[in-house]
Amino acid sequence: MKKSYLYIAVMALAATFSACKKDVEKRFYDPDKLNATVTDVIPGLFTQLITNNKLFVQDYGEWYYLLNGGTSITGYGQVAQRYISYRYDWFSSYNDLVSGNGFDDFPISGQSFFQNSYTRLKNYEVIKDSVELRTGQLKQDGDVYLKLATFVKLYQCGKLVDLFNSIPYFDAFQGVKGGTQYLFPKYDDPKQVYQSIIADLGGLVNTLPTAFTQMSPAAKTVFQQQDFAFKGDINKWVAFINFTRLKMLVRIAGVDEAYAKPLIQDALGKPLPTTDLTWTMWYKIDVFGGGTWQRGLYENAYAAFIPNIIMKRLNYGDSTYQPGIDDPRLPVLALPTKFKDYRGVSANIEQQEALYNSGQRYYAFADNITSSLSTNAKSMYSHITLHRNENMPVYMATLGELDLLLAEIALKNLGNTGKTAGDHIKDEVMHSTSFWYYLNQLSTYARGTLDSVLYPSKPTDAIVSAWGENIKTKFTAAATLEDKMEILMQQKYIHLNLLQPYELWSELRRTRHPKLEPFTWHSSVWKPMPERVHYPTVELTNNPDNFAKVANENNTTTPIFWVPANQRGVIPYWDNYNYQ
Repeated sequence: MKKSYLYIAVMALAATFSACKKDVEKRFYDPDKLNATVTDVIPGLFTQLITNNKLFVQDYGEWYYLLNGGTSITGYGQVAQRYISYRYDWFSSYNDLVSGNGFDDFPISGQSFFQNSYTRLKNYEVIKDSVELRTGQLKQDGDVYLKLATFVKLYQCGKLVDLFNSIPYFDAFQGVKGGTQYLFPKYDDPKQVYQSIIADLGGLVNTLPTAFTQMSPAAKTVFQQQDFAFKGDINKWVAFINFTRLKMLVRIAGVDEAYAKPLIQDALGKPLPTTDLTWTMWYKIDVFGGGTWQRGLYENAYAAFIPNIIMKRLNYGDSTYQPGIDDPRLPVLALPTKFKDYRGVSANIEQQEALYNSGQRYYAFADNITSSLSTNAKSMYSHITLHRNENMPVYMATLGELDLLLAEIALKNLGNTGKTAGDHIKDEVMHSTSFWYYLNQLSTYARGTLDSVLYPSKPTDAIVSAWGENIKTKFTAAATLEDKMEILMQQKYIHLNLLQPYELWSELRRTRHPKLEPFTWHSSVWKPMPERVHYPTVELTNNPDNFAKVANENNTTTPIFWVPANQRGVIPYWDNYNYQ
């Protein structure tokens, strides 16, 4: 039976955004309410497109269920977890990847991620049809919006492939044409979809700067107002698009290196981010009643403990934080325990049961920092930096993530990055540390309560650099490529952690790193590896003929196309809990 008892109904999601919607209508063109001063609906359609939930802005309902039971992507990927003991008897089905009683993909398949990825891209179709009918300067003023709307479509479809594999693509987003072919599009080969997206991304990188220069001065002014992400900075858009292209090329390189390598080198010669790419909404995040992901995080603080596979790579000495011995990111990523130190949760439930029964408990919520600090025997993710940060920006890309992408390219000789893989690893530590201290300082929650602990000063550059050198040395000394990939992916888990769990799950499935803790339940030791999510049931009803052709993929055990042949069947778990 499905674990419905775990779920609390998500009430009136649309209502949570009503105040925000009214505010955005005041600030931006409302495409449904033209007036005498508004002659072009395209800018407003663009703003609505990039601020829609489930595209760049993460969604409350999705995140509520992503964390709640501990049996979805964050739990199985060991990105975040409950403090599990035998009182949570539903984990007795943890090894089940078939019935739905174990691995739970409801946050995706049951929260309309698939459907919304098409319906919320409807503005792309409207922008496309409108701009293509224009001529002269009016067309040039709309072309940048069309190119960026096209990018949003490409970006989201790449994510769909990463989750579902085959998706409707080549005949999708063309509903205006009518006809069954476009209203109920066929499912396309995922590799062909990826290659088409990569080619189109390359085209955007090459043509977007010129399109921007051809906009009239008045149109550029409007674009700066409507572009809530980068405030009209076309160079940031180009860099982000090329970053997205490079990431997809590294993924596909594992199954078609000959195709990917020349394109990777081409992408390395084009603009890439030179700063962290984030942006803020026009309102402060409401973690108690808003519609973004942090409300889901706030309401499930008890499912956001830091697993040992991350904590053991942050905290190396005793359990306290010791600058120079431990990772400098530890005190801004983790909440200290009642012991005034940092301790992760384990997948060894037999051992953890004994700790729980001995009185090592926790305060389940993120509403009282004093209770959390005095009660928690294990470290949750920081309520300051994450759960209660009302100024948390929307994540697009960071230098730390780019550094790790470049490290893999250098390690696997996929292109010339100009540095060694080890140098990129060190760069990541430096950039990532700056990023996470920046996010921590954006918060205002519990200011004045142990600020030295909850809002620590960033360590000196010398300390951070020395730690980066330490990780670089370990990386260089690692004997094999897989050993080096283990260290690289450990760093990716530390850097992206709870901020980007879908990205980490994709990378875990693609690389089979980092290794996870085996799940010990009584006398059983399990190592489950879900590979993908189910299609939504509505596809069986609405698009049955085309769905029938991919029905054999509708499970959680078939790998995504980009998993290399030599990694399929590899189960990325440690044999024990010793942490080599």
